[in-house]
Amino acid sequence: MLWVCYPACWLIVTIERTSQLEQALMAVIATAGKMGISSDELCAHAVGGLISDPYWSWADARYAQGAADEIDNALNKLVGRPAQALTLPVSGTDPTLESAPQ
Repeated sequence: MLWVCYPACWLIVTIERTSQLEQALMAVIATAGKMGISSDELCAHAVGGLISDPYWSWADARYAQGAADEIDNALNKLVGRPAQALTLPVSGTDPTLESAPQ
């Protein structure tokens, strides 16, 4: 299908992409819960990785706070409450996450 895109078309693509990414994030959080991994702990580690520079060298600090807010919003949609206040992970303690592609 050939699209002739005007500015409004880009808005539709952006909204569709945002919805897809939101569903993907919620699927990961929900799957973790089914596997017996605490959703709160998973989200705390993700937020810690984004916020605690240089926990993950591929994370872009410009988007870290917004991404952390989205993780909290997704958890809230799934379980009906925001993430619990947990101690954030310490930088360099997870070699699997540290070696994620950049």
